[in-house]
Amino acid sequence: MDDGYHMLDNNSYEDVTALFKQTSQDMEPGSLIFDKDFSLHDAMAAFEIGEPRFDSGLALLDDSRPPFDPLVPLLPEEVCWIIDRAFSCEIAWHTGYTLSQTVFSFLYVHALPDIDPDTISPHHHEPDRTRPVELVSVVLRASVLGLLKCCDLAWRELVKGNVYDCEDWQSDKCDVPMSEAYPVSCILGILDEACVWVRNSSRVRSTWRTALSHRLVLRKTLVELFSALLSKDYFRFRPLIETARVMLQHVRASPPPPPRSCSPAPRAFDPQFPRVLVSAIPLQPIQLPEQSKVWDTLAGLLDSLEQLSVLIEIPDLSTWDVVGTLRVWQPRPNQSLAYVRSAFQSAIYENGIILNKYLQKHAVDCFLMEALQIPYDSFISSFPTRWIGPDSLPLRHIERTITELLVGRIKSHWYNPPRRRRYYMKSLFDWHELYATLTNVQKHLAPVSGTDVVTRLRSVVLMRRLETISDIVLSGFQLSLYSVNERPLAYWYLARVLEQHLTCLDEIIEVLPSKQRIYSMPRSEFQFRARYLTALQALSLALFAVTVKTMGSSWERLRLNFLRRYKWAFMHEYEDFDVPPVGHPNFLAFTTSCSVILQDKEFSPAEQAELAERLLRGSTTAPGRMAGPWTPERMEFLSKMAEVCRDLRRLPKSMDELRTWDVEQLVWDPDVQPWFPVMRNHS
Repeated sequence: MDDGYHMLDNNSYEDVTALFKQTSQDMEPGSLIFDKDFSLHDAMAAFEIGEPRFDSGLALLDDSRPPFDPLVPLLPEEVCWIIDRAFSCEIAWHTGYTLSQTVFSFLYVHALPDIDPDTISPHHHEPDRTRPVELVSVVLRASVLGLLKCCDLAWRELVKGNVYDCEDWQSDKCDVPMSEAYPVSCILGILDEACVWVRNSSRVRSTWRTALSHRLVLRKTLVELFSALLSKDYFRFRPLIETARVMLQHVRASPPPPPRSCSPAPRAFDPQFPRVLVSAIPLQPIQLPEQSKVWDTLAGLLDSLEQLSVLIEIPDLSTWDVVGTLRVWQPRPNQSLAYVRSAFQSAIYENGIILNKYLQKHAVDCFLMEALQIPYDSFISSFPTRWIGPDSLPLRHIERTITELLVGRIKSHWYNPPRRRRYYMKSLFDWHELYATLTNVQKHLAPVSGTDVVTRLRSVVLMRRLETISDIVLSGFQLSLYSVNERPLAYWYLARVLEQHLTCLDEIIEVLPSKQRIYSMPRSEFQFRARYLTALQALSLALFAVTVKTMGSSWERLRLNFLRRYKWAFMHEYEDFDVPPVGHPNFLAFTTSCSVILQDKEFSPAEQAELAERLLRGSTTAPGRMAGPWTPERMEFLSKMAEVCRDLRRLPKSMDELRTWDVEQLVWDPDVQPWFPVMRNHS
C-alpha cells in the first residue's frame, strides 16, 4: 500500500484499496454510497479523536442479543437490581458521560408508554403470583419516572452556564423526553402510589417489600432535594438529606442478588442502544460503575449539598473563600460532580443576587470589613471633600471591579482545575488595573494625617493579586504541568511571590485599628496566613535549592520555556498603565539566584523543611477564625503538610552535601501532596 502503510500480519485481511479506487471513478464528486450494514455513522466511528469517552472504533450492532420485552414479568429482587443499576446510569452521567451512553441505555426509559398501567390489558397473563405485573407497571415505572425527573432537574441546573457543556458534562438529550412535562408534584404522587402498593401487597415477601420501599423513598427524596436546589429553598435541604442518608444506608445493607443467567433483568440495559439514537458523534459503549462506587458517589453528593446548606447561612465571603480554597487544596472524593459545582456557583451569585439574599454591594462591604474593618459607607464618605482630580471620582468603577473580582474568585473555586487556572491568569490583569486605578486616585486626593485609607486598600488589592499568582504557580504542580527543568523556576518564583505577599500582610496588620488588634477576626486570620505562607516559602526555597541541579537544558531553552509558561505576565496591555505590575517573574533574576544558592555555604534545605514543619504545627493551634465550621478541615490540611515537611527533613543539610545527594529520591505525586514531593520510601 502507499504512504508506508503495512497490512497487519493476519491472513484474514485483504487489501481492497485498488478495488475502492476503481469503483470510485464512476461516482460523482461529493456523492456517498450507503449500505444497511455499514453506514456513514459506522465509518465516522472508526476515526479516533483522542477522547476516551467517545472513541468507539468500528463496532457494529450485536444482532445476537435477545429482544427486550418491557412487560416481561419480574421478581421483586430483579426489580431491586434494575433500580440499583439505573442509579449507576444516573451517576455515570453525572461523572461526564453522555445521557445516551448512560441513562438512555436503560431501555425502560423508552418503554414508559408500554408499561403505563392505564394501557396494559386487564387480561395480561401473569406466569405466577411471585411476579405481579404491578412490579413493572407501578413500582418500576415510578422509579423510572423519578430517575428521569432527577435528570431533568439536574439538567436545568447544569444548563445555567456555571459549568461547561462537553467539558464538565454532556447536555445532549438525543430528542428523548426526560419527564419535562410532568410537574414535580405529579412525580412525587406516582412514587407515593408505588410506595402504597408495595406496602400493601401480599404478593411480595416482606424482605423485598422493605427493600423496594427504601429505594422508592430514596428516589422520592432525591426528586424533592433536586427540586429544592433548583428553586433555592436551601432551608429544606437538611431534613431531606438526612432522610436520603437513612434510605441509602438501608439500600446498601440489602443488596439484591445478581440476576441468574436466564433472568430477563440484564436485558433492561443495552450499552449499544445509543447507536440508534440521534447523536452528533459516535459513542463508545461504556462499563457502568460498580454499585459500591455508585453509592459512594451518591453519598458524596449528599455531603456536598449539606455543606452548601450550612455555607449559605454564612454571609462572610471570606469564609466562602476559605472553604473553596480548602476544596481546591484538599479535594474530597466524590464531591466534585459538575452538578454540585454548578449548585455552589448558583448560590454564590445569580441574577445580580449574592448568596441568594444580598445585593452586589455586599461584596464590597465584605471586602473592606473583613480585611480592613472599614465600612464601605465610611470609605466613600471621606472622598468628596478630598478629591482634587480633574475628572469625577471613579467610585462606581472601583465598586464594580471589586465585586466582579471577589465574586469571580470565589466562584472559580468550583470550576474544573484547568478552567480555574485559566481564570486566575485572566483575572491578574483586572487586579492590576484596579491597583493602578487606586494608585491614580491616591495621587488626586488631599493628604491626611496618619495612614490613608486608599493606601490600605491598595495593599489589600495587591495582596489578592499576589495570592492569585501563588495559586497559578501551585496549580501547575497540582495539574502536573511542570517538567523536571521547570520545577526549580516554579519553586523559586513561588518563594519570591510569597515574600512580597508577606510584606503586604505585615502592612495590613500594622494599620488595623488599635482597639481591634488583639481580638479582631482579620488580625487573627492574617497572623495565621503569615505563619502558613512563611512555612510555604521556606519549603519552596528548600526545593528550589535541591532541584537546581536537575536542570539539564541550556539557558536559552529554559528562557523559551519560561516565556511560554508565564506568558500571562507579558501581555502588552500592561504597557497602558503608568504603574508597573508587581510580582511578575524575572528570568535574569532566576539565573542569578541559581548561581548564588549553589555557592551559599550557610543554606540548609533540611533546616528550611524543619522550620516549615514547626510553623505549620504551630498554626494548627491557632488556625485563624475565617474557616468557621471548616476549621477542623483546615487543621487536617495543615497536619498533612507538616507530615510532608517532617519527611523532607531528610533533604541535604548543606549545599555541599547536595553535590552527592540523590535527587531521584523525591517523588511528585499530586494524589499524595498537591505541590511538594515526598521521599521515595514515604509511607
